[in-house]
Amino acid sequence: MTEELSAPPPLPDLGAANQPAPNEWYYVVNGARRGPTTAQTVKDLLNKKQIEADTQVWRKGMPEWKPLRESDLRDLVATEPPAISTKHIGNGYVWTLALLPLVIGVIEAVVSASNQEAAVRSLSLGFPYHPSRGLPFQVPLAINALLGWLDDRRLQQAGYGSRTTRVTAVLLAPVYLFLRAKRLKQSPYYAVAWIISMIAGFLIYASVEG
Repeated sequence: MTEELSAPPPLPDLGAANQPAPNEWYYVVNGARRGPTTAQTVKDLLNKKQIEADTQVWRKGMPEWKPLRESDLRDLVATEPPAISTKHIGNGYVWTLALLPLVIGVIEAVVSASNQEAAVRSLSLGFPYHPSRGLPFQVPLAINALLGWLDDRRLQQAGYGSRTTRVTAVLLAPVYLFLRAKRLKQSPYYAVAWIISMIAGFLIYASVEG
């Protein structure tokens, strides 16, 4: 009995003390910090496609935010292949999308010029004037949406797609072009080309219409 009372208490489990806290992970969604939360919750978010392998994560002890696939949680995405090299992703759809405003502007200018000639001819000959109609506004919107969807589908297959690009590809072409360039770490040449194309198309149409 005396020996048991005089025996020192067991040493603390230093290994358990060094284990990370259960709720320690922070992650970024839409530019906002979320957390702290558990690794299991992060895994569930991955499975639900609410975050991605490139989502920025952080926990105490890390010097800076890192993509999830490069953090201690990399095993959660180990079964997913990495994104392919951007050199193998074609830019045909986005360049077509970038030049589309110019094409639309030229078409509308041609229709406007044709209407002006028809109006002069009708007045001189005394015939009734029936102007031709340009493209319905739904047509450019549909073409934009289709090209954006096709290109974003290509990004998804290459491992670069996201919920944000999915939405902007269909609804906001210029925003999508800038986001795409940033995601692929490319210079936004095609995004700038879209702006120039839009201005040029408008000026061409305005010069004829005026």
